[in-house]
Parts: sequence; C-alpha cells; structure tokens
Amino acid sequence: MQLKKKVLSFLLLGLIGPILLIISEFFPWFSDYNLIELFIITSFAEIENSFLFLFPLISGIVCLIANMLVTYNAEFRIKTVILSLVGLGFQLIFFIDYISQELGFLSNAGVGVYLGSFGFFLIIINIINVLTRVEKVQEVK
Repeated sequence: MQLKKKVLSFLLLGLIGPILLIISEFFPWFSDYNLIELFIITSFAEIENSFLFLFPLISGIVCLIANMLVTYNAEFRIKTVILSLVGLGFQLIFFIDYISQELGFLSNAGVGVYLGSFGFFLIIINIINVLTRVEKVQEVK
C-alpha cells in the first residue's frame, strides 16, 4: 500500500508541472493579455516573433507526453528525460527571450509568470526524480 502511494505521488508530480505550464498560457503574464491573445495580436505584425508566445504550451505538451511515456513503461526513463529536456529547452528560450524584454515590468507580473515558473521547477524536480529512482529487479526462478 505504501508503494502505491509513493508511485502515485511521483506520477502526480510528473503530471502537475506540464499541466501548470499549459494552464499558464491562458493567464496574463506582464500585461492584461494572456499569451494566446498576444500570439494572435503579434501574428498580424511580426509573424516570426509571435510563435514565442506558444512556447509554454509546446513545452507543456512535450513534457506531458514524456511523462505519459514513463507511465506506460518504466523502461522508457531515459527517453522521458530527453523529451522533458527538449520541453524545458522551449520554456527556457521563452523565459530568456520574453522576460528579458519585460524586465522593467517585473513588478507587474501576473499569475501566468508564477504558474509557468512553478511548472518549470516541478518538471526539473521530476527529471531528477526519474533519474534517481531505482526500480526493483525481480529475479526469475
């Protein structure tokens, strides 16, 4: 029973981070607009810069797929970590590019910033957890 609770808590930890990243897409970050609205607004003027606002959504989806992969089969741990690192790369590019533009407005941070940052850190904790988890090997007799 204790093992089931531990596995369930690790599974929830792996799912909450990407879900928070996806949810943060629909909350305002530094203005009154959420990132989807900013994507639509900037796609009319600067199409090359508008896709930056979709990176938290892409990152959340990639990390969610990675966590579903390790849920499906525990042998896919390394593939899960690689996919999660790709997703975190998207989010890190977004943080570096977007927050550096809005550095003067850091005091006006909205809910999306906190949800995105917390989801980012939960994914990092989940990667460390997946890499350090030791599976019990059962001998076949």
